[in-house]
Amino acid sequence: MPKLHEVCYLRNATIAAIRDYYTFLSRLYLDEARVIIPPEAGWPEITSADTEELGKTDEVVALLAHLPYICADGDQNDKAHGAPDCFFADWRFLIRSLVQGGTNADELKVITEGAEFYEDAPPDVIGLTAGADNPLFVLDTKHGIIHWYECPGEIRDNAPYEPIEDDPYDWAPENEADWRNDAPAWGVTDFFDLLKEQFCELKFIPINQHTVISVYMPRQSRSEGMIPMLQSIYREHGWPSLEHYRKQECLAAVQQALEERYPHEADFRRGQ
Repeated sequence: MPKLHEVCYLRNATIAAIRDYYTFLSRLYLDEARVIIPPEAGWPEITSADTEELGKTDEVVALLAHLPYICADGDQNDKAHGAPDCFFADWRFLIRSLVQGGTNADELKVITEGAEFYEDAPPDVIGLTAGADNPLFVLDTKHGIIHWYECPGEIRDNAPYEPIEDDPYDWAPENEADWRNDAPAWGVTDFFDLLKEQFCELKFIPINQHTVISVYMPRQSRSEGMIPMLQSIYREHGWPSLEHYRKQECLAAVQQALEERYPHEADFRRGQ
């Protein structure tokens, strides 16, 4: 297992890891147009002045200003998952809402850092996901790690990308240690490689361009057999080889199979 001193935070490497992950998702299921890339000078709506209420470090603000995002503009019921039941934070949208008075700093922290942690969160951490009942991925820019709160044990204990070994009670302030102890942490690159591996092994499964399910989530009895069916369709269309995978054909076949066999799971409103 890696040690905390063996990882470090680098802004450009963090940006590259997230951008690479979003590119991976777009090759598998995500509409490429949803991934938006910042201008060279950064997103103009993410500034120190506009984020002052959040109380984050200059480095956190600079990182947010230069990250790519899965766009959350438009119909909020039409957002796309970046992992099972998981929406990645579009900080352009969130900061805009903060500035316009649609939300406040505490509300933003609750949905991105979690109600259990946000009051004790140091200024050099930031949430990478956003939403109620959303998985919490929290980036610590001081230590170069990402915490996954309530990570499924099957992933935490069995993945080749092992979490950081060090006990948080040995290195974190007392008011943070409890939360960090319940949220295994990985180095940034390892964390996103871990997520990609779950998709490659079809433990995370897109059912259209918006929705991702997981083998770790209980399904209704009327969905029995659906997971193996979906895994078979992806493999028949070349997955996990990015060279041979036929994205559009595969997503169309998934939708047709769901409509025929599991109509309660099909996305009739949005199609693929």
